[in-house]
Amino acid sequence: MSAHADIHLSNTINYLSRSCDGGLSWDEPRVIGDGGLSHALLADGRALVLPYYLRRLDGGTVGSPCYVLSPNGEPSYRASGVTVEGWPRLPHRENCAGLTSPIAGAASFVFNGQTVRSAAGEFLTTLYGLFEGDRRYSLVLAESGDGFTWRIRSVIAGADCPLEGNEGPCESALCRLKDGRLMCVFRLASFVSYGQTFSADDGRTWTPPVNIPPFSVEPSLAVLKSGRMLALSGGRPELWVWFNNDGQGREWHAVDIVAAHNTARPPADQIDPDTRRAWRSIEEMRHERQTGFTSSYTELIALDENTLLLIYDRIGFGWHAIPDDSSESKSVWVMRLRVL
Repeated sequence: MSAHADIHLSNTINYLSRSCDGGLSWDEPRVIGDGGLSHALLADGRALVLPYYLRRLDGGTVGSPCYVLSPNGEPSYRASGVTVEGWPRLPHRENCAGLTSPIAGAASFVFNGQTVRSAAGEFLTTLYGLFEGDRRYSLVLAESGDGFTWRIRSVIAGADCPLEGNEGPCESALCRLKDGRLMCVFRLASFVSYGQTFSADDGRTWTPPVNIPPFSVEPSLAVLKSGRMLALSGGRPELWVWFNNDGQGREWHAVDIVAAHNTARPPADQIDPDTRRAWRSIEEMRHERQTGFTSSYTELIALDENTLLLIYDRIGFGWHAIPDDSSESKSVWVMRLRVL
């Protein structure tokens, strides 16, 4: 969980909390630096928290320190961190709009997405950022044998992606379908449909991207019923989980998570379904007595063949700091979804 405002800083500071009972209870959050939103489960039972910001290193490589979580939940700092090499183009831009952090030597690409295994057992995950000279983001796939040393395998979708969205291919989710193909779903901008592409050769090449009805920020994917069903979470506006009932990822059926949340919670915990109102001024929100929004950022995992765990947030005054005289709060919620 992010521990700071939605701005670019010289380091990422996150809260890390662990559940050992399928999300019913959580241990006390720990604060970690050089944190990120992606992870890889290592062969020895540890969890590697992939960093967010990356720094430029020698020889065209980028990297960053990272944290590793032991099987009993103890985090340890790894100064040597992770590295990413094999870039097809220079992966940084000085003083550019986008993902460049104030840290010295920052690279514009960040780890963002889910980790799957290749046919050969390697880790595969996604990064996005700006290549030198581009004005839109590019989304790339990286491979690693140990989780620490990564190499770019392919560009999933570049700045020249023909789909609508001024940001370009960025925040993404990755899964393996029951027929062995990889499927990637990615953001193009707020309030526009996701892009989708497939790979039949373990991520080395990708089909031309197309739009799908689900939308619009940082998707998350889960596979159920031995690959016969897919679940996709995201939103903006609102908050949704979409289901695909044949495991092919073509047609999606929506479930309104804001409606489910508001049905189960008292007025003080309600989420305003109109996400667009989260960008108004505090004065407007107070005048109309409307607070309690969601960023529509989610994480979705399958606990078993029929059970999903969805994590989402409620942000009291949208992206504004909460005034001292307000009883509003920002909170992270967990919902179980049972698929019959």
